[in-house]
Amino acid sequence: MLKDGHELEAMVATESSPQVTAGMDTPTEKQDKGISRFREVLPQVLATMACNLVALNVIITLAFSTVAIAQLHRAEGPLSLSDAQASWIASIPYIFQPAGSVVSGVLVQILGRKRSLMLVNAPFLLGWVLVATANSFEQLAAAQVILGITIGLCEAPLNTYYGEISQPELRGILAGTAGISYQSGFFLEYLLGTITYWKTVAIINAMFPIVTVIYFSQVPEAPIWLLSKGRNSDAERALCWLRGWVRPEAVREEFSQLVRYNEETNRRAAEASEAANTLLNKPERPRVPAPHRGKVKNCMKTARDLLRPPTLRPLTLVIPFFFFVHWSGMTAIRPYMVHVFQGFDVPIDPKWATVVSAGTGIIGSLCLLLLVRWAGKRALSLSCTALCAISCLLLGLYAQLLLSGAADHSRWLPLALFVLLSFAQSIVSQMPWTLLCEVFPYRTRGLASGITAAACYVFLFLASKTYLDIEHGLLLHGAFFFYGSVSVLGFVFLYFRLLETEGKTLQEIELHYTEGRSAREDK
Repeated sequence: MLKDGHELEAMVATESSPQVTAGMDTPTEKQDKGISRFREVLPQVLATMACNLVALNVIITLAFSTVAIAQLHRAEGPLSLSDAQASWIASIPYIFQPAGSVVSGVLVQILGRKRSLMLVNAPFLLGWVLVATANSFEQLAAAQVILGITIGLCEAPLNTYYGEISQPELRGILAGTAGISYQSGFFLEYLLGTITYWKTVAIINAMFPIVTVIYFSQVPEAPIWLLSKGRNSDAERALCWLRGWVRPEAVREEFSQLVRYNEETNRRAAEASEAANTLLNKPERPRVPAPHRGKVKNCMKTARDLLRPPTLRPLTLVIPFFFFVHWSGMTAIRPYMVHVFQGFDVPIDPKWATVVSAGTGIIGSLCLLLLVRWAGKRALSLSCTALCAISCLLLGLYAQLLLSGAADHSRWLPLALFVLLSFAQSIVSQMPWTLLCEVFPYRTRGLASGITAAACYVFLFLASKTYLDIEHGLLLHGAFFFYGSVSVLGFVFLYFRLLETEGKTLQEIELHYTEGRSAREDK
């Protein structure tokens, strides 16, 4: 969501953080470009909005299962879903996402960020056409497979593009706008599912990939990727566009540092490769050049880099972070929200309760944008994880004591607790995605982001696929006690492991993980 021009200019005019190069954060003095701060920021906002359109495609895909299940689960008609079929429709996109996610980490290095994010819209469109014409569970499931793989293809280019086009003082805010897109996607999909037929919703969804391609064609590629491919002139033009449509003279210092950063990255990679070959007593021998041999060799070097501390340590933070986020309750119940709201006997129509929940998520995302620079990611993550734990535990207590008839109860109480859960979840669920833009070194950022996103969607699949089984086995109250307990464990994990990255340069973050300092030592 674009802010009013005067408001945005006022918001960033007070920033004093040093200027950043795309994809790196070497501090430099602010260059006098002879343009307003608003003009300097505006193109970064516009490029970010292109990413947010792709993110919106991702979220409406995930939110659609709630709409379909609400209208088709045990319904009368030619297409009716059993419990097992409903659980597969809810979870298929998640389990097939890793296939696309791992591939995306490689493709984003070959095709670039922009081209990758434009190409994914073709399978998105195909998937929605299949959904809109589906008359059987098999066709609906096939469409979900295509959409799930496509979601995976989006992950690496999205996560890297967000971080590589923006200045450090804007990176947290701009990456945080993805949360607004996510929550807006849920809100839009739940609203459409409340007022219209599920096939009509699919037809409307098919329009978004077309709009996204048109918009994305107008923004540039990430300069650091262009430099990594030897396209220096294209990288300079992209940087000029991103810093306010200025002449090359205005970004000369920043561009020079980008070039030095790219050369330093290549040098370190070469030294690491030479050290690895020496350790294995297999020095490289001169070889006759062969087609694609260089690309394969680079991919193998990148894979080895995943096992080195600067990448491995962030992986052991972000992957568990995703686990605790998606097993904190909201992710598991989201495809079955209408069913869950009916179980808690909320005082409004359960379908409209889903809209209220999604609207609360938008408010949470806006609060994240306003609070992240002041409070920091660590404090917000810990406080919101605690709120998720409290909400789930109280919902479990409500279901056990009050719905069983042990005491009088207010029908508004569970709705209020769900609003609190949705609010906290909308904030904390964005934190690991934001970390993907920051904690991985440039050389492994694409592949590491793809692997991490793949793990995230495995957790999403397991959480959504197993909810009905957990509810049947533990009953409604037991399910929420379980999710609340997971959030408690998540709080403990984040307290000891989560580094505060807000306001830190990418070099400082990388140094932290290279040295292996704990989160408490870094405070």
